[in-house]
Amino acid sequence: MKKIVAFILCLGFGLAFSQTQETKTSPTEDHSRDKFIPEQSKQAEYPGGLSAFMREVSQKVNTNRIKGAKGRTRSQAKFSVNAKGYIDTIIVTGDNESLNHEVERVMKSMKTQWKPGEYKGNTVMIWFNLPFIINFE
Repeated sequence: MKKIVAFILCLGFGLAFSQTQETKTSPTEDHSRDKFIPEQSKQAEYPGGLSAFMREVSQKVNTNRIKGAKGRTRSQAKFSVNAKGYIDTIIVTGDNESLNHEVERVMKSMKTQWKPGEYKGNTVMIWFNLPFIINFE
């Protein structure tokens, strides 16, 4: 009988002290006003458009500097246009390192000022992704 009472007491204490109290937290701030509204944003613009930018970059690429390229070679350039309208951060990825370096060199040499992007009336930094594909024959 003592063993049964001790067992029941152990179970009772185990159940009583093992319970956790759940607390519900409510959101402290309402961020519903911060939703992205396309009408309130404008992309950064290059004078003459993005196609003019690509044309200028492709004219400045020196294919003699690209080593080890055969057939079709690709690079992906990710760059930002800051709030003042200049190219700021440049990240170039691809299989051919010499093509990546050449694209990065050309992008850094571009000094033409862009019209900065806007969001809710304020100038902001905008990111762009541009593919570069060169065919070697």
